[in-house]
Amino acid sequence: MQSLWKKPDEDDDVGVMVYSSRLLGSESDLVLHGGGNTSVKTDEIDHTGKRISVLRVKGSGSDLSAMKRSDFTGLRLNDLLAAKDLRAMDDLQMESYLKKSMTDPEEASPSVETFLHAFIPFKYVNHSHADAILSLTNTELTDAELKKILGNVVVIPYISPGFALGKAIADRADEIKSSDGVVLRNHGLVTFSDSARESYEKHIRIVTSAENHLDRTIIGPVFTRKFDSTEINEAKFLPRLRGILSRNSKKILKIRTTGLAAEIALSAEGEELCRLGPPTSDMLIRTKHEFLYVDRPENIEADIEQYIKNYQEDHVKYAGSYQMHDPYPCVILVRGYGIITQSTSARESEIIMDMALHSFTINGKSLHVDKHASISKAEAYHMEYWPLQEAKLKRRGKEKLEGTVSVVTGAASGIGLEAFRELASKGSQVVAIDIDPAIGKISEEVYRESGRQNLPACIDLSDEDAIESTFKRAIREFGGIDFVFNNAGILKTAPLDEITTSEMDRVFAVNGRGTFIVTREAFRIMKEQGIGGNFVFNITKNLTNPGAEMAMYGSTKAFAAHLSHYVAKEGGKHRIRSNIINPDKVFRGSKIWEGGILQSRAKAKGQSIEEYKTQNLLGIEVLPSHVVGVMMALLDEESFGATTDAMIPVDGGIR
Repeated sequence: MQSLWKKPDEDDDVGVMVYSSRLLGSESDLVLHGGGNTSVKTDEIDHTGKRISVLRVKGSGSDLSAMKRSDFTGLRLNDLLAAKDLRAMDDLQMESYLKKSMTDPEEASPSVETFLHAFIPFKYVNHSHADAILSLTNTELTDAELKKILGNVVVIPYISPGFALGKAIADRADEIKSSDGVVLRNHGLVTFSDSARESYEKHIRIVTSAENHLDRTIIGPVFTRKFDSTEINEAKFLPRLRGILSRNSKKILKIRTTGLAAEIALSAEGEELCRLGPPTSDMLIRTKHEFLYVDRPENIEADIEQYIKNYQEDHVKYAGSYQMHDPYPCVILVRGYGIITQSTSARESEIIMDMALHSFTINGKSLHVDKHASISKAEAYHMEYWPLQEAKLKRRGKEKLEGTVSVVTGAASGIGLEAFRELASKGSQVVAIDIDPAIGKISEEVYRESGRQNLPACIDLSDEDAIESTFKRAIREFGGIDFVFNNAGILKTAPLDEITTSEMDRVFAVNGRGTFIVTREAFRIMKEQGIGGNFVFNITKNLTNPGAEMAMYGSTKAFAAHLSHYVAKEGGKHRIRSNIINPDKVFRGSKIWEGGILQSRAKAKGQSIEEYKTQNLLGIEVLPSHVVGVMMALLDEESFGATTDAMIPVDGGIR
């Protein structure tokens, strides 16, 4: 590992720490997804105008790779140092103590390892969970052997993050003063100095020593290939797996079957590594103590049931005073296939995947070094059911559609775009389908707005292969489908006797045939999942109140409406609901009224455009938000969970 130090943009204490933190956070082999923490001791003027000593430490929820000045929380250093005289402090007491020590109560909660930083008698402190360090400390190597490899370091046995760890640091302060760093078994590395650059470069130097030892020790590949590749029908296997994992709450899957994931899945070590779990305790909150190893895909349901049984027994034994978390495995290694992770969002599943791949690699290397030694199961459950994390989970509100996957056709404009945005804002991962190439840029905008990953698909709904391919991508990306908003349509008007068969075929190809193919593919996935499903068909007022010269649009939409009835009839036993929305004259943002259609329809009625837009009992313009509001209501299981095969008008009332 090379030092990346150049020249910080700002040379004040906090500015230099921001720079140093970003360097540390830029290396995934040092910290992952919010892991690690840094600090600086400095002087500030408090609210009374008095100069005081302050510890600026990484705030909760921040990421070292993107640190800003505001991501460092300030605490009165003298308050923290006074805690050295205390014998003990549980986690909730510590949280209260730290809050009372903050210089600004509006800032983020400080790192749980604040006392570690405070009790180290140097200005700058860096703490990482470096992979190479963990590959050595998660073994039975003695302290003396670790020092021989890493140099002038102090080795501390595993202690859960918090006050007790800080106290252990304080107790060995004299030793630490004359060292280059502290190695925390099963936890990571801490370096320090009165120079930010020196603290950072000590870190890089010690990690490099660990890497060099691993390179000398491990001859050949980390993972030994033993098994052949396993062919899996993903269209059936992944939705079925998602259904099993989603019985308590909907889950999003992340699947890796190439590169390192495939190497691990084909290895002789894979099964043992699943039992070893994550190499550092901060990962446990997301990954659980053990991963699930599946030797035969057809046995996966039985394997998951056994995992749940074991987890329930361990929960009673080690964490029975806390309400049990979802007992399903977060990381699944399928022999010969790859690695699958699950959580309630695509982002969380991706983070767990990264942690799993690093875990397998770290523990795989540790097996080449010495006998593996990780934290005990009791310590693992203490971290998973950590009181501070439990309190945070209770405060965290769950998004309404968290863990769900939605499909929206015609997602680039009008009603479809409004639906895309609304579903994403409520926590759903959306497969956004549209023929407009702008759907790619729109999907990026929706991601920035909502923070929810989505899958844009620029396809023509008359193309069966393209639709089938999109649903295969959706399975690969998220694991399955929960909701379909059949919204896309094209509108072409003409007198009945002037309609050509080619014109009718084109309109039917999208409004009828395309809607059928989308419905068929989603229906298959929902049946395979076995956890229900939901369809909403955006039809038209023309279904019940046909208008002149609307034969192509109205009759093809009528086909789609009848399809909805069949989904309800055949899907009921699978808890798949299907309902129809009949909007009228929704113009805002819509493309189907372009090309003079709006003007010609108003002229045919002898009305102005404004009169035509508000030609209903309420005298209002029907907006995309009105339609999407009804769509969202139909998704609500508490309100409409017993409603299927229904039709709801959204038209302002027909005169």
